[in-house]
This record gives sequence, C-alpha cells and structure tokens, in this order.
Amino acid sequence: MARATRSTAEALILAICMHATVWAAPTESGPPSGYRSPTDVAVSADGRWLVTANAASLSLVDLATGTVADEVVIGARPIAIVYRDDSRFVAITAEAGDLVLLDVAANRIRETGRLHLGFEPRSIALSPEATTGYVSLSSTGRLAVVDLGSLRLVETIELGTSPTWVAVAPDGCTVAVACTGRPELVLVDATSRTVRARHPFKGLNLGQIAFMPDGRSLHFTFTYDGGSHPSPGNIRRGWVTGSRLGRLRLAEPVGLDGLTLDVPGRAVGDVLGVALVDAGAGLVVTAGGTHELLRFDAGQLPWRQISGSEVMDRALAGDPERFRRLEVGGRPLGIRGSPDGRRLYVANALLDAVQEVDAATFTLLRTIQIDRSHQPSPAESLARRGEAIFYDAHRSLDHWYSCHTCHYEGGGNTVTFDTLNDGSSGSYKTVLPLWGVAETGPWTWHGWQTDLATSLRKSLVDSMQGPPPSDDDVTALAAFLAKLTPPPSPFREADGGLSPTAARGRELFASARAGCTNCHTGPYYTSPDLHDVGLIRSGDRYPGFSPPTLAGGFRKTMFLHHGKAKSLHQLLTGLHAPDKVSDLPPLSEPEVEDLVAYLKSL
Repeated sequence: MARATRSTAEALILAICMHATVWAAPTESGPPSGYRSPTDVAVSADGRWLVTANAASLSLVDLATGTVADEVVIGARPIAIVYRDDSRFVAITAEAGDLVLLDVAANRIRETGRLHLGFEPRSIALSPEATTGYVSLSSTGRLAVVDLGSLRLVETIELGTSPTWVAVAPDGCTVAVACTGRPELVLVDATSRTVRARHPFKGLNLGQIAFMPDGRSLHFTFTYDGGSHPSPGNIRRGWVTGSRLGRLRLAEPVGLDGLTLDVPGRAVGDVLGVALVDAGAGLVVTAGGTHELLRFDAGQLPWRQISGSEVMDRALAGDPERFRRLEVGGRPLGIRGSPDGRRLYVANALLDAVQEVDAATFTLLRTIQIDRSHQPSPAESLARRGEAIFYDAHRSLDHWYSCHTCHYEGGGNTVTFDTLNDGSSGSYKTVLPLWGVAETGPWTWHGWQTDLATSLRKSLVDSMQGPPPSDDDVTALAAFLAKLTPPPSPFREADGGLSPTAARGRELFASARAGCTNCHTGPYYTSPDLHDVGLIRSGDRYPGFSPPTLAGGFRKTMFLHHGKAKSLHQLLTGLHAPDKVSDLPPLSEPEVEDLVAYLKSL
C-alpha cells in the first residue's frame, strides 16, 4: 500500500444531510461550540418549523420569526432527519450509528427513543405511512429496515459498495438507493425486501434522489468521470470531470438518462441536492462548488445517454425559460420545499445559515443565521477560510471542480485520476484521504514532494489548472487540512475495543510474520521512508512509493496506487500479499481474515 497525493412529502419531509468535513466535538450537556455548518433541512408539514442537521447538532428554526428556538445534540455527527408528522421526526447519527426518535413540543426538541444500528448510517427515508424507516449503512453496503412503531431492526438488505442516499417512491413499493463505491442506482422491492434492479453507470460523488410525483421516474445528481488528464483543453471539453443530473425511468428496460450541467466557460461544481417544484414541473439542483442553485423545466430537457455530451446543449444554456442560475454564496447543500410548494429552503454550510428562495420567481428572499453568537478565534477563522478554498470550484479552470471533488469530504474517492502531480502524464492513481496530511509527509504517491505548502500550491495550479494561490491562501488551506482527522471505525466493539478476530489481527500486524510494520507505524500507520513493493513501472519517474496511512481504510473501495485491489482481502492475497512484498510465507486464510478485521478497525 502506498500514499496518494495529499495536497490535496406532505407530512413526510425527507432531509438527508451530507456532513461538512470539519465538525466540533459534540457534548451531551449542551450545544457544541464552533461553526454550525448546516448541511440539510427538513420542513414540518404545517410549514411552521424547519430543522437543520448541523456538523454536531440539530437546530429548530421558527420560520415565522426566522430565529433558532432550540438546539440539541443527539450523538456524534447527526447526518439525516425525516419528519413523521407535525410533531415527530426521526434522525440518525453517522458516527454514533444511532437512529433517534424525537418530538417537537413547546418550541423544544426532545428525544423519545433510540436504536443502535452502527456501520455509518448515511441517510433515511420513510414509507408513505411512516411506519417503516429505510437507512443506508455505508460501511457494510446494506440497507437497514426499521419498524418505527416498535423501534426494532427488522432486517438488513445487501446492496453494493458505500450506499448513501435513499428515497422511497410515492406508492411506497420501491426504495431507491445510490451506491457510490461502484456507482449504481439500486432499486429494492419494499414488499419482498429484495433487490429488484441495478443500474450501474460511470460517475462518482452521487447526490440526493427525488422521485417524480407519479413515481415513474426519479432524478439524482452526480459527478461525471471523464478520465482525462487536466489540461486546459481537456477540462473545457468536459473530459476530466463534469456535473450531471441523472434520470431513471423505472418502466424502461434501459431507463438511465443524463443531462450535462456545465456551460462552456462557466461550469458547475459539486452538485448535491435536488428538489421538485411546481408538482414536478421544475427541478432545482444545488451546486456547492460554484455557490449556486440551478433551475430546470423538467418537461423540456434534452436528455441523452447517462454519460453523453460533455457540455450543456447550447439551446438549453441560452434559454432562461428552461434553465436559470441563482448565486447564493457559501456552500449550498441540502434543499427541500415547503408543504405549499411556494418556498425552497437551502442549508448553506459555509454561511452557517438557511436560505429561503421563492420557488416561482427563483429569487433569494432571506438568509437565516443558525448561530449568531459564535465568535471564532483567529485560528478558527483561518481554518474556515481554508475550508472555503477546499470546497471552491472557482479555484479550478472555468469552475469545473474543487479539491473536494477528488478528496470527497476530505477523504478519498472511488476512481483513479491523473493529477499530473508525479511528473508524468497518463499515470492514473487512486485518491487517498487527507486526514493527518500535515504529519504524514513526504507527499505524492512517490514521495518526491517534501514541502506541504509547495505540494498544495502545485495541486491548485497544475491539477486544477486554476489561478496561482496567494501565500495566505496556502496557509489557510493547510490550516483547514490540519483539522481533518480519520473517522472512527464502526467496526469497533461497543466499548471501543477490538473484536477477538481483530485482536488476533493486531498481533499479526505487529509481528514479523506479516511484515506490516516495516512500512506502516505510528498513529497514522505510515512511514517517512520510501519503499519498493514490487510495483514500480519502467516509465515511473521516481523509484519508490511512500506508504499510505491506513487509518479510516474501512471506507476505501480500491487499494494500491492503481486501484487494482478492490477489497482488503484482495489486497492481502494479491499484489500486496506479504509473500510478494517481503518474501515471507503466504498468509493462511484465517490469518488474512484476522488481519482484514484489524485493518477495518483502524
């Protein structure tokens, strides 16, 4: 293993919250300190209340007054919230792995029940009668089915790698799940609780899902992987990355369509949220990287094959009746409509605010601050500025992508890229997480960069083909990256300890039998030295690899610099087996299982 470049619903309202990369440590005794960074919203059925899922808390907003009425902490990193009716809703916490029932009464939120699910729940959707909850468990590739009346886990359904967004069709018969590891939309039959269909396609960073009112189709956002190296010509042709709106027609044999969102000279960055307006006649998409909302006439769009045209149809781009853009600033993420359909509410993470948009005129009406009392320290302000740079697609040529596009949520990604960062072209490598980056040099796969500031600057200029950053920009970006820490493993025991299998794996990891500590030591399980692990190509410019951090590896979907190992088991029995790397005897199958269990616990 080697280190990647580190420079880098009437009564039912679904609110799915894609979290900010940096969050404050939650405390059960009161609201957390620091930026709130709201990432999604839910609007009550009577239109009176709005709830935001923040980096470390939930905020209850009185929409009549535009003020925060209450704030609660329900566990580590609340990530999704869904209304059951006017006063009850369900939330999930990603790191704590809990599903939590809550009531809103007397302008306050209180907990009424809790179920531990574990394994990084990422989103939740409810059946039309609000008796069943469907929760994606990202780290195990499964969908949890929960009886909300008895607060009981009914069963889990195997889906695919890294399921995130979940939506339920209006008739309740179909559950759609976006899987990001090997990109596909998975359709689950809600009655038989079996997978009905799989729709794979080429892409990454899949976003939210919205069913049309008739239930015959759904829409979702994603980023297209063009596969080319980042030259100006390739970027402007849409051959590197691009933003897409996808459509799946459920009644069609091959019903996947795509709509390119990038306009030549003014592309769109990091699309995520999608909402319906005018009873499905219109679609609104959030683009956090370019700080804007996009509105489309759903009935008059030039749909093509899912990975078709690289730039937007010229006639559509120039037609304000079918396509409009609204600058809102910050980083707009989750979006939901009001029950009467007259308003849209957007969670803006970098503005610490919820923004209200008139659905008919597509104009910004007001910005509601979630926390007016926080006074950031100079260090917090510096890191916040770096966070804004990290998520800003304006830092790339013509706004096509941001640092976050590749280093998703500060972590890695599910495809290989040619970043031009190793002195060659056509050398595609996996993108690994940035947590601990300041402490895990040297940088790049081959470890040839020994100064972090230089590495960051090179990524902004060469990999993103953007304007040269100022020294202050680089300092701020480094300050933000320094705050990134590995996610806690959901494969630990309830007390944070290791399972018996993982404990045996830890002993094996540390022993001469496996040889892992020859390259992977310390808190990040890496090394400042370069190593030849038998994977050097004749055309490689640098003679070795810098070992990657192993922390948070349970999230990865591909391993090694070229990504040819698709699982930890494949890694340890294939190209990176101890017998191939260190001339040691091959591991037995029980030893491999123990070592895999330990690596997943890191």
